[in-house]
Amino acid sequence: MTGATPKNQQWIVLSGLFLVYMASNGVTLHTLPLLYPELMDNFGWHTGEVTLPATVFFVIGAVTSPPAGWLLDRYSSRAIIAIGSALLTLGLTVYSATNSLWQLVAVYALLGLALSLCGLVSNMVMLTGWFDSGRGRATGILLMASSLGGALFPLAVGSGIEQLGWRQTVLLTGVGVGSMMLGSVWLLLRDGRRVMPASPPPGHSGNVKERIIPTLLTRRFAVIVFATGSLWFIIIALTQHQSIHLAKDVGLARSSLPNVFSLFFGCSVVGKFCFGLLSDRFDLHRVMASAILMLAIALITLSQIAADATALLYGYAVLAGLGFSGAFTCIQILIAAHYSGPLYGRILATIVLIDTLCGALGTQTVARVREWQGDYTAAFVGMAILSTLSAMLVLSLTRATVVSESPAQVTDAY
Repeated sequence: MTGATPKNQQWIVLSGLFLVYMASNGVTLHTLPLLYPELMDNFGWHTGEVTLPATVFFVIGAVTSPPAGWLLDRYSSRAIIAIGSALLTLGLTVYSATNSLWQLVAVYALLGLALSLCGLVSNMVMLTGWFDSGRGRATGILLMASSLGGALFPLAVGSGIEQLGWRQTVLLTGVGVGSMMLGSVWLLLRDGRRVMPASPPPGHSGNVKERIIPTLLTRRFAVIVFATGSLWFIIIALTQHQSIHLAKDVGLARSSLPNVFSLFFGCSVVGKFCFGLLSDRFDLHRVMASAILMLAIALITLSQIAADATALLYGYAVLAGLGFSGAFTCIQILIAAHYSGPLYGRILATIVLIDTLCGALGTQTVARVREWQGDYTAAFVGMAILSTLSAMLVLSLTRATVVSESPAQVTDAY
């Protein structure tokens, strides 16, 4: 790797991040929910119980994100990703031996810590350090990895459950994921230069501590956090509950669930790349708002699906996959465009902290609504309304707001 040109090294690093992100997020966020119906049948857990470990996962991931951001601003991103990869492998291995709800809660807490070290924050910090131009495209490619993992791993896990049972399947998945992640860290990742401003913004000293608090108190930051937090509430709740809704409420055959998951995440692969590319060429706010509105339409569609409505079912999977992936991709590009520089790791980690807590809140709120109402209809309609509000907030983030209200604005403003 030492003979690679800087341009080639960018893409070598991106390929390593791609494999790490595909394995980590593809399994923990998008594939493990496939096990919920199995766990509900095996242990007799209800919706709130089976999603409790995931809620703990998001809370732990949230509260450990700021320390992870602090570490990433000071130490080797590659080393931190390696530690997180090892912990995630350990967590999946132990998952296969759990026999009680609280054991599973402990496993998910470990997975939450692991993902804060090897997941979105660390991957975006390393990517932002390597890409200053074409960052939207690079971000879209990286985030495709999570969806590609969501498209591929459910098929493998679904087949494994039928042939080997869920315990053996999770164990083999942990071994495979660990090999992919640690091998990528060792062979492909390299710590590179960081994109830094040439000088502090006007009116501010070079002391990072003096500038972080004013940055967090701006109206622009509040709007971004409210919009992205709402989207995480929706996205995480959707990915955690759609398998329960389709299997338990709609009555879809268990053997068909992996196919729906695969189409959903397969379309999100396309969505992440396309929306990342579009964000480089058109106004980011309008591109992001269009993705969010697609997600809103998909949620309304999901609330009306019946088991025999095959066209509507797969139409939902396509629309939701594109909308979810576009919104998620644009979140990362939005944060990087506004805040890349010496504060980036901590600002990103702070936003991820808030967003992840919103995701945890979404997971449990939707579970409670189902238990109260008997189905997910009210929850999905409410999420669609919240999506529409988020799109309106994103559109309110005009160029004038970005320029006039940015004590931490750096060279990557658009």
